[in-house]
Amino acid sequence: MGRLRWTGVSPKSIIQIVLSQHSVSANSMINKGNVCSHVSEYLPTLLKNRSLYSCSFIGKPNSSSTRRFPPLKHFFHSTGACYFAERDYYEILGVSRDSSRDEIKKAFHALAKKYHPDANKNNPSAKRKFQEIRDAYEILQNPQKRAHYDMMKEQPSNTENINYNYGNGNDFRYTYSTQFSDSFQKIFSEIFENEAENLTQDIQVELSLSFSEAAKGCTKHLSFDADVPCDSCNGLGYPLNSKPKVCPTCQGVGRVTIPPFTATCSTCKGSGRVIKERCRACKASGVVEAIKDVKVTIPAGVDSGDTIRVPKAGHAGRRGVQPGSLFIKLKVAKDPLFAREGADLYVDYHISFTKAILGGKVEVPTLSGKTKIQVPKGVQPGQLVVLRGKGLPKSGFLVNHGDQYVRFRIDFPTALNERQRAIMEEFAQEEVINGDYLDREVNLWQQLLERVSNPKFVVEFSLLIVILLLLIKTL
Repeated sequence: MGRLRWTGVSPKSIIQIVLSQHSVSANSMINKGNVCSHVSEYLPTLLKNRSLYSCSFIGKPNSSSTRRFPPLKHFFHSTGACYFAERDYYEILGVSRDSSRDEIKKAFHALAKKYHPDANKNNPSAKRKFQEIRDAYEILQNPQKRAHYDMMKEQPSNTENINYNYGNGNDFRYTYSTQFSDSFQKIFSEIFENEAENLTQDIQVELSLSFSEAAKGCTKHLSFDADVPCDSCNGLGYPLNSKPKVCPTCQGVGRVTIPPFTATCSTCKGSGRVIKERCRACKASGVVEAIKDVKVTIPAGVDSGDTIRVPKAGHAGRRGVQPGSLFIKLKVAKDPLFAREGADLYVDYHISFTKAILGGKVEVPTLSGKTKIQVPKGVQPGQLVVLRGKGLPKSGFLVNHGDQYVRFRIDFPTALNERQRAIMEEFAQEEVINGDYLDREVNLWQQLLERVSNPKFVVEFSLLIVILLLLIKTL
């Protein structure tokens, strides 16, 4: 009886109502052990009564015998029949009513492996789906619970015609109260998880690109496993010739309310209408597993690690839910010619040592083809020449392309003939003479710099300035 406190009525009040109907004293009923059976007989009527609804009180509430409740609309999810009508355990496990225990066990293990929370960390609804699968298995794998469940499924939806005839109070407490607690747990979980369930799971794939494809952009066709709309029912989840009926849970409103919470009705998914016929191809989900083909345009300038999002290209949504997105993680191969740093490109270009000394024009490769550039005279190994705007595309307000840098590599000859050797020796002698003269100049300037940087020189120079100023005044 403690589980019925959410109704706002104490167990004593319920017993008093039952006693007033039968004109039997409370003590005699309790002694006979018939309290639960009588309560169970009138509990559906109590719950449907407009006056028996929980509410908040300001100050100290009155006694249970005189407590009054504001009239409200019909209560929902209040009976075992409605609860069972919402949750078809056979459908949850994907088995038929005449399935054996081994078939049920096999189906449970397959679904539990697929929807286990540890394997679906990015899918918030997987946890609730796993809970439904586990609840269904706990009922159907137990012969007694399964028989009771089948009996409840065959009962009419009118709660006033349901006979809650259990053997004793413990049976009533376990069965009826468990239905209430599970039903309310389901309602409140829907309130907080409804938004997450309306989001379809995204798909993540990897795509390998060549350096040229990444630099210039390209179009790719991808194929991957995904949920797609069912062709048999056009993604509706029911046959096309079926006729919808008013949802028994929300009475056509599409939403259920437990003040101060409001949630989309889980039975009709907010449409206010339900259809009993179900599509056999997709098991009423509206989607089936298949191979999905997507055409994707890769923009120019992408790099390894970049992710492209394609909206509505992921898993198809179940029965009107928006489809998920496709996330493509790129992996760009290295190029033997071009090296990349952001949007800038680097190219190593080899020249002869005579070209390095004398300079001249050479053709270097770029993304748009070969381009002629001027080699400076006396270029050094590793020296860079920049080609503005010849790099990769990049996002920017004024500059929309990076630069290309040409790094010169000088090739020195490994073998010389007699004439070349004589010329090089003559050049070396002149280089030594010029080098001695340059060395003397460097030494002179070095001595001067050392003298100026000496602290004594600063003091001596300051005294000299003071003496000159005094002489000027005396004159």
